[in-house]
Amino acid sequence: MTDKKEGSWEGRERRQSARVSAQVALQLAGLDDSIPGESLTTESINVGAEGVYCHVGHFIAPLTKLQLTMVLPIRDKKGQARNEVLKTDAVVVRCQPAGSESSGYRIACFFTGLEPAAREVLQDYVRQHVAPA
Repeated sequence: MTDKKEGSWEGRERRQSARVSAQVALQLAGLDDSIPGESLTTESINVGAEGVYCHVGHFIAPLTKLQLTMVLPIRDKKGQARNEVLKTDAVVVRCQPAGSESSGYRIACFFTGLEPAAREVLQDYVRQHVAPA
């Protein structure tokens, strides 16, 4: 683990598990009226066993509670691919403007209601997609 995060974030690295760059399909639903409409669909920028980082079209305040659904392409021990659908509660821990390359915001979400079996699926996904050292 490094002391600094990638990009413009200058804080101390606090993640307890690795993340991988991945474009995974996500559906976010607010537990209140924090998301216009019933839900929004996006994809991840990176994902790990503790949370996900993604792009959204509008500001979502930190500490907003979300219901998150994601589809993870996983390979079993025989190498066969399958899509694993995970649903969990999450909380927005950071929301920053996306920057000059695109409009909208980038949000970091921490998983708060992840079942142990779902966490294991996420850890398998990360292991399968981590770049070799």
